Amino acid sequence: MDGLVERKKKEIRDRIIAVAGELFKQQGFENTTMDQIAVKAVVARKTLYNYFPLKEAIADEYVRSISKDTAQETLEALSDLPDTRSRLIAAINNRYDFLELNPEICSIALMYRMKIMLQEPNHKFEPSGTQNLVMDILRTGQEVGEIRADIPIERVFGFIEYMRTVMVLDWLKDNTQVNLREETVQLVDLVLYGALSKQEKTK
Repeated sequence: MDGLVERKKKEIRDRIIAVAGELFKQQGFENTTMDQIAVKAVVARKTLYNYFPLKEAIADEYVRSISKDTAQETLEALSDLPDTRSRLIAAINNRYDFLELNPEICSIALMYRMKIMLQEPNHKFEPSGTQNLVMDILRTGQEVGEIRADIPIERVFGFIEYMRTVMVLDWLKDNTQVNLREETVQLVDLVLYGALSKQEKTK
């Protein structure tokens, strides 16, 4: 019985996210109301607020659902790539297609997440599809000796996430000044090889 109830809850939650995502695409975030989402998802307004107290929370979950789908598609292509560097670049860069097409909703989701992190330092977000994929790539890289074993992989991941967030924020501020794919290559090289120039490394 409990399993049936949980499945029903998940169905409602997923339907709300999918419906909201369609409305956001059709008419924009600001022009979409919680009442519209409730009507189209065929749920009571109270039920909607029980699942998501804020419209921004739905936007965040919608972006996460896209990230999960993108990560699955990327995973299927990673086996053809030769090393940790190329897999990291592919995993991160593939995420930018959705961002470039949907800057408004991605910005809202990111701002919401940052706000929650500041207000509730102990709050734990479920990792996104891309985050899980990057962690798996890093673990594999460490296991095969392409990443130093004396550094906790969580630290490496945290550095990538922090720098990736800064890059995205800069791009959202002015996308003419930031080439996300080029900067991702620089970020991955910085993480894997450090900041020394080639000349310094050969000394």
